[in-house]
Amino acid sequence: MLAPCVCAVETRTWMSRKGGTIEAQLGSMQGDSVILIGKDAKEIKLKIVDLSLADRQHLVEAGGADAAIITSGKHGLVEKEVRLDASTFKRLDGKLTFQDGPSEGFELLETPHFLIGKAGKIRPHAVAETAERLWHGMAFEHMNFRQDWGDKRQLILLVEDRHVYSGLGKWYANFLKLAMDQGNSMAVTNTWEKTGSTTIAIPEKMITQYNLSGRALVFNVKDAAPYHKDLAPFPIHGIAGLLLGRQLGGVTSFGAEGYFAITTGHAYYKEIRLAGKTETNLLTVAGSMKDEISSKRGFEDGTSWAKTLRPLVRSDKVGVKLAPMFRWKPEDLNPERLVLIYSFAYYMQSDLKRLSAFASMVRRIETSKQIPAPEEIAKIFGFDTVDALEKDWADFIKEGDFK
Repeated sequence: MLAPCVCAVETRTWMSRKGGTIEAQLGSMQGDSVILIGKDAKEIKLKIVDLSLADRQHLVEAGGADAAIITSGKHGLVEKEVRLDASTFKRLDGKLTFQDGPSEGFELLETPHFLIGKAGKIRPHAVAETAERLWHGMAFEHMNFRQDWGDKRQLILLVEDRHVYSGLGKWYANFLKLAMDQGNSMAVTNTWEKTGSTTIAIPEKMITQYNLSGRALVFNVKDAAPYHKDLAPFPIHGIAGLLLGRQLGGVTSFGAEGYFAITTGHAYYKEIRLAGKTETNLLTVAGSMKDEISSKRGFEDGTSWAKTLRPLVRSDKVGVKLAPMFRWKPEDLNPERLVLIYSFAYYMQSDLKRLSAFASMVRRIETSKQIPAPEEIAKIFGFDTVDALEKDWADFIKEGDFK
């Protein structure tokens, strides 16, 4: 006996450039429009160029659409175009506290995708808006970001109160020590007061109580002024790096080469493109006692990065090579190397075709748990050889729209 095959059409969340969403199934494509089937079999007709890049990727891969729709429409910075609904931001009763940590606790602001805890007089709303804008930017670009995110919120702590910040650092150093991670425990002890932002693992009980992801982003708020503006440089850097890292997932030890360059470049790219400058230096920790601390930065505040790097590449004083860059660690950086890392992130996201390839690379990393070899990255971006990719990247720095 043969049983009939019943194939269900996928209902998914479709998103516009400005963040509007609709739950619907794919019906058909008609010229430059797509027909979606919503609730009660209602047909919704939308322009393809108004859909997110992730939706267009889905139309190509699942709907058989022409790949040309990926590059239709404008590129732009969708994080600035998203229309946020402030009524979805809600203050919660009670405070978030760490057992055996600072007793004061954190006042809470809940948004659709984040839980913002604050200690001190700082207002959390601007950081909440920045986080939601960056979240929508990721959902716009990456086809499975929304599905992978699920219903768990990301905890962000804004710690202005000095006593609370010190107490949280002592709690986390002890947390790592109890987890038999002595090296990182020492690093936290030595760098905590110098750190502007970092991530910490949070207890399982807190994860369950608030339905959170496993790590929190902590901002050491020494001056509240930079945090009172939506899309301010330093918060962008920390949140953008966290979101990409969360989407990439963990990588194996043998497949981690290049992870630092990709995530760091992306964080600087979002910071400079959205805020116009960078206010972020990188701290490196070395030595057997984790007490050798140094700071790494690019040229000035980011506004001169492109014009300073360009002549160095033209004169071959800085080599545009992927494999050596992927081997760099924080302690290997100088201004030229840091800005070159930024230039590769900019290159990968500089137009819709490259941005689509970048999204494909991110998906590849997520599923394989390793950074692709340079030869594989070249093919993802449409080149037969690494040399061809590196030439195109160098030409982008020297003659392209690199800012």
